[in-house]
Amino acid sequence: MSVLSNRPSRLLASACLLTLMYTSSAYAESAREQWHAQLSSGYTALADASSDLHQQATEHCTISQETAAAPLRDDWLRAFLAWQRVRFIDFGPIEQNSMAWQFQFWPDSKNLIARQVDGWMKDQRPVSPQALAGESVALKGFPAMEYLLYGEQSDTLSPRGCELLVAISAQVSANATHLVEQWAAFKPHYLENDGYQTTTISAAMHALEIMRDARLGAPMGLQGKKRRNAYLADAWRSEQSLTAIRATLQGLQSEFLPGFATVMRDAGKEQLLTQFEETLAGTLERIDSLPSDVSASLKDEQRYRGLQLLFVDIDRLASLLNGPIASELGIVKGFNSSDGD
Repeated sequence: MSVLSNRPSRLLASACLLTLMYTSSAYAESAREQWHAQLSSGYTALADASSDLHQQATEHCTISQETAAAPLRDDWLRAFLAWQRVRFIDFGPIEQNSMAWQFQFWPDSKNLIARQVDGWMKDQRPVSPQALAGESVALKGFPAMEYLLYGEQSDTLSPRGCELLVAISAQVSANATHLVEQWAAFKPHYLENDGYQTTTISAAMHALEIMRDARLGAPMGLQGKKRRNAYLADAWRSEQSLTAIRATLQGLQSEFLPGFATVMRDAGKEQLLTQFEETLAGTLERIDSLPSDVSASLKDEQRYRGLQLLFVDIDRLASLLNGPIASELGIVKGFNSSDGD
């Protein structure tokens, strides 16, 4: 091979060496660039899946008066899991107009979703996205569609149910598309402000705490009234509670971890990074061995042991990020708007 043919590879090696010599501020900026790009892909996947759901709902609901719910459940689940993968982000455009609540009203301790949907099912008002725009967030988003597709007597959708499904899916699709656009517009502000490094890591910290305490711990009876209750989990009607948690863990792995690794390497904390990566991978391996829902595991002590082990894994992950990693990076956990009063 000639000397000239080796030139591109030598230039590439030189470029890689220069990359490794970047200053800490360059690394931090690179981390935010990675986060923005990864989350842009995640939001786009949500928009695409939501658009497909709306299209399928529209097509199925115009075929006949009675529409089978089963063919639409897979489309709902794909879109719902796309939301779960980016659900951990709690800042930026998602904060506007209670957008996160419009995607998923949860927890719903008063069963407002069923009451709101049933109210509209009995109503005679025309159904449209515009008509629903001013209604409660309990009537919007994935849980309301889940109730229509998986609730009682949901093997088929009535014409009224179809109208609601089409209107709600149109709202979700429009919101997802708007989120993609607003996240792109948010890029200069996100990249120019160093504080968003801490904000992004804090979002992951908070997501893991919610996952441990509310999404898993509460139905297991480890919080509140200390009683096992599957209805406290999200996606209990579709029996996809653990599938949803798995999707959020996957989102942390694919959308958060690359930029986070840059921050940790820049800080010289490769050992803690490796520990976090291995704990996250182990938690995903654990959840892969469990059923898609918590209900059966809450009733069977042997299966419940599997939930306990998963809880321990998520607790380790949350404690690692909130403890030694946060300390090394100088992050002090602050108030989050979704923490409540």
